[in-house]
Amino acid sequence: MTPPYRLIDVATGETVFDNMDTAPGKFIEVWSAEVQHAPTALISEGSLERPDDTVDPPDPPDPPDPPDPTPPGGSMDYPKNEQELKQCLQGYADNNYVGMLDPRTSVDLSETITIPTRSTTGAPWGVNGNYAKINYRGRGGDVLKFEGVQGVNNRGLTVKNLVIDGGDVANMSGQGAQSCLNFSAPLGDNGPIYRFHIENVFLAGAVNGLILEGGVYEGEVRGIYVENCTGDGIILRHMLPAPGNPIVSNVLFWHVNSSRNYGAGLRTVYSVYLFGGSFILNGGGGVVAPEGIRGAWGCNGENTGGENQCVFDVPSNGYGSFIEGGEASSNGDTRCRKWNGTAWEDVGKPLLYYINMGQGVIQEANHCSYYGAGQNPMRVVK
Repeated sequence: MTPPYRLIDVATGETVFDNMDTAPGKFIEVWSAEVQHAPTALISEGSLERPDDTVDPPDPPDPPDPPDPTPPGGSMDYPKNEQELKQCLQGYADNNYVGMLDPRTSVDLSETITIPTRSTTGAPWGVNGNYAKINYRGRGGDVLKFEGVQGVNNRGLTVKNLVIDGGDVANMSGQGAQSCLNFSAPLGDNGPIYRFHIENVFLAGAVNGLILEGGVYEGEVRGIYVENCTGDGIILRHMLPAPGNPIVSNVLFWHVNSSRNYGAGLRTVYSVYLFGGSFILNGGGGVVAPEGIRGAWGCNGENTGGENQCVFDVPSNGYGSFIEGGEASSNGDTRCRKWNGTAWEDVGKPLLYYINMGQGVIQEANHCSYYGAGQNPMRVVK
């Protein structure tokens, strides 16, 4: 028994004495007495020896449960070379999740990384680069390519927060990659890429920055920055004629900045909406839309004149084209140029118009800002 002790009246259950204790090794007894503090007769049945204070230690606590195994994508990946980067990207695709790269990632590639779009869950999958850098050291080919697969209706492909250098930023000689990023679905409806998402990608130094081709549709590009390409910064194109009707359609662009390219800032198919675009010093114009363009709002171009010396070149109305609230700004002389090894030569022409448009195209509330010398040569419509 562990002290202290209590003496209880068994008849009533009342406590007679409480907190009775003595030094370890001594005894506790009950005596009768004629007067207080003068015991004369032992009336307890025996003596209780006070035990030592030493007690057995309590049982140690149970060990904590082991942590759950880290699920795929539970932490950032830090690839150090080409092979490791490819394994990461392929792993994200195989396991159907959006993986994240460590922001310190900076990998040189000698050849294209191609990821087949085999995911069928419909959930978002792909890569959040955390502004990782991919640097191309090969020639030709795409840096990063996602390709449609026969019989797979792929949905949810996500590519965001990546910086891709096509290898030709310094020279702009056409000797780098064909594109920095390519979503390609040549099989059309037999292997499409749809409901895709591209966000905050920085592309430079290839022939084209971004290519969307074939059966790529019902997706969005939200924040894209393209520069120093020797062709068009961004190009959307059908892959006809071919089985499966591989056409690009229903693409939504939010805030495009595609500038300082020898081609157009954006060369597009009809089925596109463009909200907010900036096109500066392109040799082929700002937006070239041979089929027309569904709609564009709040887009500006500066010194970005192509063949028709305009920000928007829309020779066809398509199924209805509407361009509103944009600006063309120029000094009437500056144009895109390139160094040929001995001298500068013109690639583009001075920007003089906001839009060159075919019959039926609607333009509204667009304007020009001239900051050159002499009489203003600019007009909204060519």
